[in-house]
Amino acid sequence: MSVPLYIESGGAHVSKYGEILCGDSLSVVPIAGGKLMVLSDGLGSGVKANILATLTTKIATRLMERGLPLEEVVETLTDTLPECKVRKIAYSTFTLLKVQDDGRVYLAEFDNPPTFFLKKGYISQLKYKDRIIGTRKIREAHVHVEAGDWLVTVSDGEIHAGIGGLLNLGWDWEKIAKFLETQVYEDISAQKVAQILVDQARQLYEHKPGDDTTAGVFKIRPKRFATFMIGPPVIREADEIVVRKFLEIPGRKIVSGGTTAGIVGKMLNRDVTVDLSTMTNKIPPTGKMEGIDLVTEGVHTVNHALEILQKVTDIEQLVGERDGASRLTWELLYADAIYIFLGQAINPAHLNPNLPQEMGFKSRSVQAIANLLRERGKEVYLEIH
Repeated sequence: MSVPLYIESGGAHVSKYGEILCGDSLSVVPIAGGKLMVLSDGLGSGVKANILATLTTKIATRLMERGLPLEEVVETLTDTLPECKVRKIAYSTFTLLKVQDDGRVYLAEFDNPPTFFLKKGYISQLKYKDRIIGTRKIREAHVHVEAGDWLVTVSDGEIHAGIGGLLNLGWDWEKIAKFLETQVYEDISAQKVAQILVDQARQLYEHKPGDDTTAGVFKIRPKRFATFMIGPPVIREADEIVVRKFLEIPGRKIVSGGTTAGIVGKMLNRDVTVDLSTMTNKIPPTGKMEGIDLVTEGVHTVNHALEILQKVTDIEQLVGERDGASRLTWELLYADAIYIFLGQAINPAHLNPNLPQEMGFKSRSVQAIANLLRERGKEVYLEIH
């Protein structure tokens, strides 16, 4: 069975020098069967441009959420966006990029730079068709993407970076395309690529951007799964059923708690070895078991993982950390879909009145972790046994 696609997104922006608000607006929302990205560039800069750009992205995303076809959304935007009477141009531009889980892509652009499409690390030209709606010309494209492909859209602040300064004619589309070919690789995140583009533009502007600059990125890759088992089931006879289900789900395997690890090890006929080099003053050591990607202690580690998850903003902040809580957090953030098996059998050790009160509330911590992961756009399936 083929692994389903996942649409990873990232975005970054920098405001025009001297402005607090960015005159561009980027919106990424999940829709039925995929994701929608809308990038709008308001005329001028500052508060007015920000309002116009934000209005454009909100109209587009809300119409999509109501189930209107993208073609009707484009027509609505072109009919409702005002036009500058003096300059005879629209007050805001837009790029609409819809990617579906089956790989189908619809792209509509109005006065924004062409979208970059990378296949196997190299720029591939999109085949646009022009469509006149009212007095405005919309570029449309349909394409099919697969794992390893990238779609990158930018505002014209990116294209014009360095104009009249470090680069006489600016950082044009072709130069950005070549730059992207040097930056994308399998393990880099969509967010990292977006930030690199904006940072590079800022440098070309000599840290005084002459225009609002925004990058939006879609990375198409295989969906990542993880299963996380913590705590034995209340009914001991259910041990084998739960462990079997835990093992059958594809993806990385995480086990927390000594008793839980013992149950899994019994099913696999394998032992756990403790890695004392991962122990810290606050967090117990991790373990190793063949066939399991991460084995940790239970309540202490999960509580610390919850604290880390509440603070960390980027998974790359956890790279190189070896303690169990950091590694557990990394595993959960790395996955797109997480299946959690929460056993509620009481561990007598956690009833000791000398231990902190929260030790008896394992399920509360796990459910808080599940909620935080959902807020980050993860699919979380929680089974309580």
